[in-house]
Amino acid sequence: MASNINPTNINILYPVAGQDNDTQGFRTNFSNILSNFSVAKTEITALQAVVDNAPSIVAAVPVGPTSPGTAGQIAYNASHLYVCIAENTWRRTGLSTWS
Repeated sequence: MASNINPTNINILYPVAGQDNDTQGFRTNFSNILSNFSVAKTEITALQAVVDNAPSIVAAVPVGPTSPGTAGQIAYNASHLYVCIAENTWRRTGLSTWS
């Protein structure tokens, strides 16, 4: 997911030390920072919903090619990782291939 936060709309060189800075610059920067925080909140909330609704991970259970399962579930044991690719359809890979 690409972010819609726009860091380029914040003037990092403002305010200038030792200078009478225009208050509009402060207002503009604050408004842009506030807007970016609002976008970040929306994006984080959306990501949290995805994580909360993610399929479960089932540890150390016997899984076969047609064991009960929902697409997206993950199971593992000492030697294999199993991914449910469709309802009651699992694929496995050896854990040693990841080392």
